[in-house]
Amino acid sequence: MKMLKVPAILHEFFGKKIFLLDLCLTLLFGIGMSALILTVTSSQWLHLDVWKSMLLAILAFDITGGVLANFTSSTNHYYQQNAKVRLIFISIHLQPIVLGFLFVPYIWICLSVWGYTITSALLVNHLVKHPGQRTIAAFLVTSSICILLLFQLLPAILSCLLCLYMFKVIFAFAVDHDNNNPNQKQVYKSRF
Repeated sequence: MKMLKVPAILHEFFGKKIFLLDLCLTLLFGIGMSALILTVTSSQWLHLDVWKSMLLAILAFDITGGVLANFTSSTNHYYQQNAKVRLIFISIHLQPIVLGFLFVPYIWICLSVWGYTITSALLVNHLVKHPGQRTIAAFLVTSSICILLLFQLLPAILSCLLCLYMFKVIFAFAVDHDNNNPNQKQVYKSRF
C-alpha cells in the first residue's frame, strides 16, 4: 500500500506517514458522516447564527474524522513515540464544552460527558501496558454511550456527536491498538 508523508502541522492528527487508504477513508468518513448528521438534524441547528453553524460543522468534521484518524496505525505510532503529547492531546479535547455553548439548555450534560470522557481516557491511557486496556476502554465507552442514548435527553445532533466523541477519545485514541501486535510493530519499523 502507498504511504504519504504528512506535513508537520498535521502530525498530531495523522502521524508522520499515513497509508493513502487510511487517509482517504478518514476524509470520506469525516466529510460524509458530518454531512449526513448535519443534514438529518438540520431542524435542530438551523436557528443558530451563521458563525455558530459554521463552528458546528467544523466540530462535526473534527469529531467524525477524528474517530477514524485515531484508529490509523500512523496516528497510533506517532503517539507511541510521544507519550506526553498523547496526554496533552487528550486534555485538549474540548468539543463537548463548545457544543454545550452552542446548545445552552444541554450544557450540563455536555460538561458531564466531557469530564467523564477525559477521566476515562486518562485512565485507559495509564493502562497502556495492561493486557485489559482495550476491554476496559470498550466497557467505559459502550456503557456511557448506552446510558446517553437510553435516557434520550438530547437532540439527535448532540447524541450523535457526543457518542462519537466518547468513542473517538476513550477507545480510538486512548487505547494503544498496536501495543500487543508484533506484526504491526514490524511493519512500522520497516516503513518508518
